[in-house]
Amino acid sequence: MSNEQQSDSNPRGALSGILITLISSLLSTVFFASFFTLAFIKHMPYGRPQAMILQVTAIAFAVVLTLYLSRKVQGDKLSYMQGFLGGWMTSLVLALFVSSFYSIFSSITNTPTMPTGGFAMIVMLYSAIGMLFSLISALIFKKD
Repeated sequence: MSNEQQSDSNPRGALSGILITLISSLLSTVFFASFFTLAFIKHMPYGRPQAMILQVTAIAFAVVLTLYLSRKVQGDKLSYMQGFLGGWMTSLVLALFVSSFYSIFSSITNTPTMPTGGFAMIVMLYSAIGMLFSLISALIFKKD
């Protein structure tokens, strides 16, 4: 089999990392949005502690899912740097999705929108927490 034929049937191409990032971020956003919406519908208290727990859980879910899927797609091989960067990128994409969710949610429910600079705060928060989770999780999932 030639290299061209082998690379066409190889699922470990460049796009698989992007797809894994998008799928993990999308699933984590659905997780986040469902709990956020449930709290809104049930009129449950949703303050800073609840928001932090939900956000950290969503970030951890996205990072771990990314590393797990990346490792499985590559035949149980994952380098530390690839795991770290993949998890961190997923948390950044998750920040974009969650910010979009906030905008859509606030326009549908007529609740106050994010404050000025809210998008930047979400991206920095998700980036920092995602980087920490990626550092730790990449060590756990690393396998050469």
